Amino acid sequence: MLREYSAGLAATIVLFAIISALLDYGLSIPTVVESYNSGVCVEVLNYPGVWFNQEVYSCENMPSKFYHVWAE
Repeated sequence: MLREYSAGLAATIVLFAIISALLDYGLSIPTVVESYNSGVCVEVLNYPGVWFNQEVYSCENMPSKFYHVWAE
């Protein structure tokens, strides 16, 4: 009986770790703000994660994956 509970607890912990890693990755993707008129980068908004994306990006150091926002 105890073995069944420990297996269920281990599976729950693994599932929680996977879900939290996916949330951390998704929420740490930076946002690049570009000018609508010129198409030039205005600023990069960084959202540092706990496990992923510890690097700070700028318009000179663009990330490979980002959310795109247009600005005037």
